[in-house]
Amino acid sequence: MRRLTYFLRAVRKILRTRLKGEGPFFVSHLITARCFARCPTCLWRGDVPEEKNVSKVLKFYREAREEGFVSTTFWGGEPLLWEGLLEVMEGCRKMGFVTGLITNGYLLPRYARDLAHLADFVIVSVDLPSEEHDRLRGVEGMFRRALEGISLLSEENPGLKVFLNTVVSRLNFHAVEGMVELCEELGISVTFESVDEGEPQFRDGPRVEGLRLPREEEAEVFGRIRRMKREGRPVNNSESYLRMFEEGRVRYRCHLPSISVRVEPDGNVTNCLDRKHPLGNVYRDRLRDILEGERMRWLRREALGCHRCVDTGTVESSLFWEFKPEVVLNTLRLFLG
Repeated sequence: MRRLTYFLRAVRKILRTRLKGEGPFFVSHLITARCFARCPTCLWRGDVPEEKNVSKVLKFYREAREEGFVSTTFWGGEPLLWEGLLEVMEGCRKMGFVTGLITNGYLLPRYARDLAHLADFVIVSVDLPSEEHDRLRGVEGMFRRALEGISLLSEENPGLKVFLNTVVSRLNFHAVEGMVELCEELGISVTFESVDEGEPQFRDGPRVEGLRLPREEEAEVFGRIRRMKREGRPVNNSESYLRMFEEGRVRYRCHLPSISVRVEPDGNVTNCLDRKHPLGNVYRDRLRDILEGERMRWLRREALGCHRCVDTGTVESSLFWEFKPEVVLNTLRLFLG
């Protein structure tokens, strides 16, 4: 019932935003860039200033609730390294937020019993269906601990939504069937996405590039994934998303700035088209001023012509915003099924 309520609130918020010009409803909270893994596809790992005061973070969420936000997801980096996370998640849940977590899974065994009752969904990033995943991530025991954590989550709260997320690249494209088989064994489901390439956001170093599959190979892999979905196997993606990559035409209108704000570790609100000029800072500025500011209005206009990002969060959200029937129904099945 809680998930159905959220789904209906989200649809209502989209309608009101589109018809009345109201602001976003979802917080994408990159609460820390710290991480002990060395995932080659990651743009977000780094060592940057971060807000560590739980009271300040909860104050922001109270303000966000007043502005009509209904959901938040914590990610990183590795969000479970942020010391006050469980307290903030508990506060968000009490405020009525639908609350999610994206984690690499290594620390899940330590926190699973609590997270099972604080999160509405948990997404675990796993790119290979065996201990080879440890080599890819640069952390021994990562695969075993992720699976142990998933089992503890399900044991503690059988109704909790737990998903895997797999970034499809040159490093693991051969294993998409194995990832689906792993999910069938675990009784969960998986989301596949292509590689967002570019400059690391919070560290010096080389660009993340050369890992995305060539177009023809990517089309073949995503065609295999789409066939598995059509066979009723546990693939979360909409057919609309998968078909874009299968056909080699990743084109969409980005509505993400109308849907969500991305809050960085220090409170800056990401301006994805002009990283040097954030939209504001949620710990220093009034949230309403950020949402109604000229930079935000500019970003919403300019983003409509951008389709650079290929991650599921950006693409699927933008398709949902346009009320693509297949995407809406797929999302409904995903969260309510």
